Amino acid sequence: PSTLPPRPRVSRARLAGEALFFVFGMLLVATLFFMPVFPSFVLIDWFDERGTLPILAQNSIQGQLLRYFVLALPASAVLIALTMLVSAAIRWGFLPRMMPGRSAVHSNAYCKKWLVSHIQESSLNVLHGIYATVFAPFWYRLLGAKVGRDAEISTALGVVPDMLTLGDETFIADAVMLGDEQIDGGWMTMEATVVSNRSFVGNGSYIPDGTVLPEGVLVGVHTHAPANERMTGGDTWLGSPPIHLPAREQVSGYPEHLTYRPSPARRLGRALVEAFRIVAPHAVVIAVGYTVVLDLMPIAGAGRWGEVIWDLALISLAYGIGNYLFVLAFKWLLLGRYKKRAEPMWTPFVWLSEGVTNMYEGIAVPNFMRYLRGTPWLPVAFGLLGCRIGRGVYMDTTDITEFDCVTIGDHSELNALSCPQTHLFEDRVMKIDHVDIGSKVYLGPRSAVLYSAKVGDNARIGPLTLVMKGEHIPAA
Repeated sequence: PSTLPPRPRVSRARLAGEALFFVFGMLLVATLFFMPVFPSFVLIDWFDERGTLPILAQNSIQGQLLRYFVLALPASAVLIALTMLVSAAIRWGFLPRMMPGRSAVHSNAYCKKWLVSHIQESSLNVLHGIYATVFAPFWYRLLGAKVGRDAEISTALGVVPDMLTLGDETFIADAVMLGDEQIDGGWMTMEATVVSNRSFVGNGSYIPDGTVLPEGVLVGVHTHAPANERMTGGDTWLGSPPIHLPAREQVSGYPEHLTYRPSPARRLGRALVEAFRIVAPHAVVIAVGYTVVLDLMPIAGAGRWGEVIWDLALISLAYGIGNYLFVLAFKWLLLGRYKKRAEPMWTPFVWLSEGVTNMYEGIAVPNFMRYLRGTPWLPVAFGLLGCRIGRGVYMDTTDITEFDCVTIGDHSELNALSCPQTHLFEDRVMKIDHVDIGSKVYLGPRSAVLYSAKVGDNARIGPLTLVMKGEHIPAA
């Protein structure tokens, strides 16, 4: 505390003004991400009125769903593009570039930062599919971040775009807390955060603002990045507090055109696959919405509201199950059964696998799987996707991707947001292997078991614990 100035004083007029600003900001953000819906619906109406795709013009519900799904694909692309452009326009039109330094929490700088953060976080609802694709760097550049060539960015959190620099060929994995501002003693401190060329930041790790990762550094899963003066190029760090690993398994032998320097044809192929995976979830929502409105409006117009409510209840149930079945079919038809393998990033298997994961997280989890958490139905749903799960297993997590590689013994308990993590992307190679969890095992909240690991019967894994790849936790 002695390094900070005294807590700043704030007037009642300032507090009242900020209260109005926050209310206005909440309404602005809510409206911002609702407005682009209308042009997408207008585009579908335009297609519909001109009889586009007459071969799909059928009166059955199945025919309607298929027709509007196809028409909604370009409409969803419009929705996503407009959301990005409107967000960027507001960000640059009203909020000039923020600078490093210290500002009072009750200041214009804090209010600007708050609004930028909410625009970015709210965009995840519409733009979730963009993350971990070739399009993610363009989105970050629109918001003001400096992003180098061929950077890979998944769902980073807490980003202050003006303070972030990502070097060439960097890799930011899922759920990374990346350069969030610090609030202490009534002051907000923002510092520039730099991830240098070819550095890798693992899932769920924490990169404090002001961190400068040298080139070729690997920050492991669930790791707190060390102080700048402790790091040198090529380091590997793991844990919280972090420890330096003098050596790690590295994958080599793959040509650079499959890892870091893809050909134009491979860039195009991946872009097309990822463009479909971005728009498809929105197209499903729009197709169902259009079909429901068309079929229920006559009933509502006749005043048969009891029938409307009953139909909506059945439709909601069918929609949730339908999303799950869509992903189930998508997975089995495109990929079949997952097995141990290593594939470089710029290959079709990786694009399709990430597409299945994105569809699973984008429509199956929010519309169906999350409602099953903590019930006997979730293991059943995972079993159909390919997991091998024993009797009486308790699961309060949906954080599984390569389903066939997960085995869980009888009466084990996976607590909130624990993760059998069956793949990693180190060295731009997707490495997949099995996670074997024994019987009567306790996995604490937010714990993770990496691939090639085995957890013996009756073992207990505490909260936030990381079981490293290849480890064997003995029974009991």
